[in-house]
Amino acid sequence: MTEHAIEVVNLSKRYRIYRQPIDRLLEWILPFKTPLSQEFWALRNISLSISKGDAVGIIGANGAGKSTLLKIISGTSSPTRGKVQVNGRIAGLLELGMGFHPELTGRQNIKMNGKLLGLSEQELEEHLPSITAFSELGDFIDQPLRTYSSGMYVRLGFSVAASVNPDILIIDEALSVGDAHFQQKCVRRIREIHEKGVTLLFVSHDPGAVRNLCRHAILMEEGAIISSGDSEEMLDHYNALIAKRSSRETGFRMERVISGSPHLATRHSGNFMAVITDAGLLNEQGEKITSACSGDNIKVYVKTFFLGDVDNPTIGFLIKDRLGNEIFGTNSYMLGRELGRYKSGETLELNFSFPLNIGSGEYTLTAAAHAWEFHTDGCYDWADKISIFTVIPSTDFKFIGSTKCYPVISHKKIPSSENAAQMLLDQLFNDAPHDLHMGPACQKFLCYGWYNSEQAEPDHTLRWTDGEFAFVIQPKGNRLVLNCACAKPDIASQPVQACVTANGAPVGAFSIDQSSLKEIIMILPEELVGKIVLFIVKLSSTWKPSRYHQGSDERRLGVIIRDIRTED
Repeated sequence: MTEHAIEVVNLSKRYRIYRQPIDRLLEWILPFKTPLSQEFWALRNISLSISKGDAVGIIGANGAGKSTLLKIISGTSSPTRGKVQVNGRIAGLLELGMGFHPELTGRQNIKMNGKLLGLSEQELEEHLPSITAFSELGDFIDQPLRTYSSGMYVRLGFSVAASVNPDILIIDEALSVGDAHFQQKCVRRIREIHEKGVTLLFVSHDPGAVRNLCRHAILMEEGAIISSGDSEEMLDHYNALIAKRSSRETGFRMERVISGSPHLATRHSGNFMAVITDAGLLNEQGEKITSACSGDNIKVYVKTFFLGDVDNPTIGFLIKDRLGNEIFGTNSYMLGRELGRYKSGETLELNFSFPLNIGSGEYTLTAAAHAWEFHTDGCYDWADKISIFTVIPSTDFKFIGSTKCYPVISHKKIPSSENAAQMLLDQLFNDAPHDLHMGPACQKFLCYGWYNSEQAEPDHTLRWTDGEFAFVIQPKGNRLVLNCACAKPDIASQPVQACVTANGAPVGAFSIDQSSLKEIIMILPEELVGKIVLFIVKLSSTWKPSRYHQGSDERRLGVIIRDIRTED
């Protein structure tokens, strides 16, 4: 007998998108004509196995393919390619109202859905009282479903799904429609069902629900599984992906770093123009600590090293409990503190002083450096689980629940060693290439100030820059070559001047006075050859196409680059 409740092998799902309804009919009548539709692949080569009795969450942004995958597993949709093997009876709550008839009463829909799930008439009669009682619909159970609110739909749907003793229970985001009382009631029932050995497949955007119900999670993006594993780790990865999608920067990276604790792995994500190098707790004497009594006066310190120039960064922290629930967090922006300007190579140490008024237990600390109020806007570095600490019960009284702390903020600049920046670059960009061609493959080495790639020729792509842009490469020789141009209409009369720094030190300057591509060559210091180098280019001016009557393009453009390379 198989140990898997669900097995999915190379599953893909394609939809055809038509500009107007009549095109579907015309394409069917005239099959040899040029297709009138576009293909959209909602799922691409999905393979997974879920063990019997496991609880698995599926997470990802809207459009990742989660609901499409659940529909195919539950049998309400068919795949374009691949196969699904389900071992056991499935009950599920997918889209709101799926499987219900609006003209039938709630009681009639219960019987109809029960028969679809394989229940006999006798089983239906046995289950009907418990289903109606759990739904709490009262007299509405005998009213047509068209009179129901969305919350009542969910009550009825979950009551049926959770009361038929399934082998596999599938729950989509639909539970979020119900009120708080019913949501808590559903969570309790899901736990009871899972403890009986039922396999759970759960989709939700609520990280707390996924943490509480699921031991494992699958992270999806753009129709593919990009990672799977422990639910807490996958939620950390998901959080980094949200920041990446919200970031306006091209070079957003996600790096996993093993910290000093053997069971703690920090996930860094951001464009890394500022990097969290250390964070943790200090006692009143300024000593590093890993435990404190509830109510003790402590400081949360965050050290940030700047690889590029940053004006008024936001530095913050977040405390999570052992289940990953967010207990308390704040940052310099929320507290109204401006931190000033920091240059490449400088370090900022920020302290948040407050009484540790949280309950006893084990906690993790997350630290962040970004541009505005939240790390999803201009994220330099989000260092998840950078340290761990324990809170010991106080001697006066115990309490439960979350709390509100009142931090007092202070900060200072501290000197850095000459090798600190190089060590960070080596760690974060250890796979940097010698050359950069402007396709998607080089994107993570374009740190900031870049727009998306554009196809220019069959074998080449181009990228526009902003007025300041940065990239990381590992020179194989002492010649830096930029194949670039500026297509501003008046470029001949108003050339663009540029200055270039490498790891914070000036290495050259150049001028662009033509709209056709040309090679800019700069000689680099010999000591940079073979090292990981952060290059920053600052332009004297930018331009907007809309100002030259070229459509409504409001981007602030600098130069256009086809490739960057180094050579002897």
